[in-house]
Amino acid sequence: MKLNREQLELILEIMDRGNFSAAARALNRVPSAVSMAIANLEAELNLKLFERSKNHLTATEVALSIEPHARLILTKLRQLDLHLTELSTGLETSLCIGIAADVNQKFLLAGIEQLIQRYPLLNIDMVSAPQQELKIRLHNNEIDLYIAYSSSQLDNNERFRLLGMEQFVAAVSPKDAQQLKAQNKNELTMLSELRQIIVASKHYPLPDSRVLVSDSCWYSDNLSIAIDMVEQGLGWGNFPLSVVQTHFAKQRLVRLAFLDTTNGLDMPIHAIWPAYKPLSKSMQLLIELWEKQIHRA
Repeated sequence: MKLNREQLELILEIMDRGNFSAAARALNRVPSAVSMAIANLEAELNLKLFERSKNHLTATEVALSIEPHARLILTKLRQLDLHLTELSTGLETSLCIGIAADVNQKFLLAGIEQLIQRYPLLNIDMVSAPQQELKIRLHNNEIDLYIAYSSSQLDNNERFRLLGMEQFVAAVSPKDAQQLKAQNKNELTMLSELRQIIVASKHYPLPDSRVLVSDSCWYSDNLSIAIDMVEQGLGWGNFPLSVVQTHFAKQRLVRLAFLDTTNGLDMPIHAIWPAYKPLSKSMQLLIELWEKQIHRA
């Protein structure tokens, strides 16, 4: 005997409502039809699902044992119904997103969480890499769009949308900060004498040359590793404030203070996709969710 969707819904509705009459009203059926349907089902299964008394209806151990499975199955079926409906109106089956290695991923993941609540069966793959590599992957059709900071050069093969702003700040380890203070080095130009830790690929030109200050540089394709390198005293770094502010609070990093300028560089965050390819339904919604998350932060 195979239970169908209607029978599973009937069993759960009775369990939730506590009696045949309430379940019948919820299902737009008459109580006698609901009672007969359960009796027929129990006969076919040769199992007792509900104990009946004059004024009470109780689910048996059998019904309780299948309840979690029935709820899971019905949830999946409803998700499938929604997904098929969305597919018929233009929703794609999968989405591959690139995120530049130096972008705060927390805001973006929150937006993706909201997207899958709307489209639970949408498959999403994520790639984190230096911005220059994501650009190549986009042009090779390996990803659908990527999130990165603005580039100093426009590419006619790409379209972009501003999501928000991020401030980059220069940071050093507490030990290096003490040494700089003792040497009275408190101007921006003094950074050129120190090794700079950059989150980028050394195999491609930097998207924005403003981030390069020092004559000596070490590269990392991972933001967390770059921050660890600076905390270890291996150099100074220019990092997103939303990421390193907790490191400042814990005194693991020090935000430099300059006499000749402020320590902060505002960088636009862009969603970027191929110019020949219009935004899909899920990408449009995702970009809107990202905008809200970043502005809220």
